[in-house]
Amino acid sequence: MRTVRRLYFYLLALIGSQAIIWGAVNLLRTVIAGRFSGTVGTLANGLSLVLVGVPVFLLHWLTAQREAQQDDEERASRIRAIFLHAVRVWTLIPILYAALALLNRFLVSVMGLSESGAFFGAGQTSSDNLIAIAINLAAYQYFTHVLSRDWREAPAGHFLAETRRLYRYLWVLFGLTLTIFGVQGTLSYLLSLLQGVAAASGYRLATSLSLLLVGTPVWGTSWWLVQESLDDHTERESILRLVVLYLICLAGVVGVLSAGGRTLSGIFGVWLGRPQSLPEFLFETGPALSALVPLAVMWAYYGRILEREMTTLASAPRRAGVRRLYRSFLAALGLATLFMALFTLLGYLVDGLLTRNGVIPVWGKLNTGLATLAVGLPLWLATWLPLQTEASAASESGERARRSVVRRAYLYLFIFLFVVGLMVAAGDLFYNLITHFLGSPVNGIGALAVKRVLFAAALAVFLVYHLRVLRADARAAQQAQSRTHAAFPILLIVLDEMPLAEEMVRALHRQTPRLPVAVHSLERGAPDDTMLSAKLVVLPSRLALEPPEVLRLWLSAYRGQRLVVPQPLEGWTWPGAATRSLRELAEEAVGAIRQMAEGDLPRAGLPSNPWAIAGYVLGGLFAIQLLIGLFALLVSSLFG
Repeated sequence: MRTVRRLYFYLLALIGSQAIIWGAVNLLRTVIAGRFSGTVGTLANGLSLVLVGVPVFLLHWLTAQREAQQDDEERASRIRAIFLHAVRVWTLIPILYAALALLNRFLVSVMGLSESGAFFGAGQTSSDNLIAIAINLAAYQYFTHVLSRDWREAPAGHFLAETRRLYRYLWVLFGLTLTIFGVQGTLSYLLSLLQGVAAASGYRLATSLSLLLVGTPVWGTSWWLVQESLDDHTERESILRLVVLYLICLAGVVGVLSAGGRTLSGIFGVWLGRPQSLPEFLFETGPALSALVPLAVMWAYYGRILEREMTTLASAPRRAGVRRLYRSFLAALGLATLFMALFTLLGYLVDGLLTRNGVIPVWGKLNTGLATLAVGLPLWLATWLPLQTEASAASESGERARRSVVRRAYLYLFIFLFVVGLMVAAGDLFYNLITHFLGSPVNGIGALAVKRVLFAAALAVFLVYHLRVLRADARAAQQAQSRTHAAFPILLIVLDEMPLAEEMVRALHRQTPRLPVAVHSLERGAPDDTMLSAKLVVLPSRLALEPPEVLRLWLSAYRGQRLVVPQPLEGWTWPGAATRSLRELAEEAVGAIRQMAEGDLPRAGLPSNPWAIAGYVLGGLFAIQLLIGLFALLVSSLFG
């Protein structure tokens, strides 16, 4: 209930602050410009925003401030930390836009061009931008002062550090994006000099230089602050850092693939004898070439940082898992790009061989196919072969690689796509053949049939290959797992919990048939000394909390691992433990046993906090949409 109340007050304080800021901006623009006549709408807009925003902001912000001063929990809340950083973002973005507008119009005027053609702030004046900067900067300074005071007085367990981390990385991404666009536009202008169209590109140069002059300091300052904070172990080991590095590297890969593919397409055209002058070549490949340079530099720089971060992770399994995830993403992109190239080249070859003219260059189709093959095949081989080498190792790391969710998801995803592709190709082939032979002729039925057969054959080859890899993984994992389980005897000690013991034994036989299990009831006394060799002792919670004397003495001599199965007990509450049936409890306990037998720590299930569950779901959906968007960008860049 307090969370909802807190969210309400801070959200309205945020809305009220923005109303005051932009109301004051409009009022000052009207007063300083001296344009009272004809600006009734602007004046009324500014007054109304201020008159509405001031009471809303003061009522909710002062209440929140008073409660924060009186209650440490309020001052340390996550919502307050998010508000203080969000309101600073909402004031800095207008400042940056106003700076872009000032720079853009200044550069346009220096070049002797009309300011009305400027990309940023074409309809604004310098006073408009300076007023926006002054008002937003004053608000930024005020909330920065409040945030600094919260940092000084922050109690233990505050959320300021994690919110600041997110805040900094968002500015890194924002500044980096502006910088990339600025470099791309500047290089595009320089290439346009060779085409003799520099005058037409003057506005582009002014916009690009403005983006560079604003974006580079934002990115450089934010990234410097991020790097300086790595002395803190929490910052260095944060998941957010790895996620941001992943996103930047994946965006760089997709950008390099698309821009590099278009550039190679033009180069292959020249190499194959396509008649084309230098200005024509630059006009066609200039945008891609100008984007390729900054994206390649970005990928190389952040890719090296990501590799270093993965190398310095303290846990070897986690280090291997993070690297495996990165390589799997790249391998998936490479394989998808490779199949786009095969589809294009097979169609080109069939069309050429089945025409009287034979195989002749068909500009666009041939160039695109070769360029796509040139970027997709090396990427897939460079990332997939190390994954295969890792999984084929007869060691513990090889077992982990074969059992990893990432590897199995990769294999099953492409097996699914290959099967669906075969169905689509075969269905389209049969449909057209049946239509043709039933009296409705299909133009080029021979070429179409050959295309579908060849493409289905390519799909079948890769499908068989991935199925063999999956089966080899399963055989190796089963053999290694059997050896591991056989060397991990467990002892289940019970008193009156025989139904639980029987259910766990049945679950163990279903999930881990090679794992030795012995059940001992304390009604027969303490376990034998021979049972001290068990790798794991499993105890119901009642025996773990109040062990009989014989069990306590035996456990004092036991040196192996222990696992407690939580059961409902009168007078005892287990935080985070939901009520489960006997079968569910046994299945969960056996899952933990299997993980411990395979050298892992027991992993918890889904969080019980609905906000955390919603965060996982939304994060997963966002990641899927991001990957689909990146791949769609790659396809449109190569085939658009």
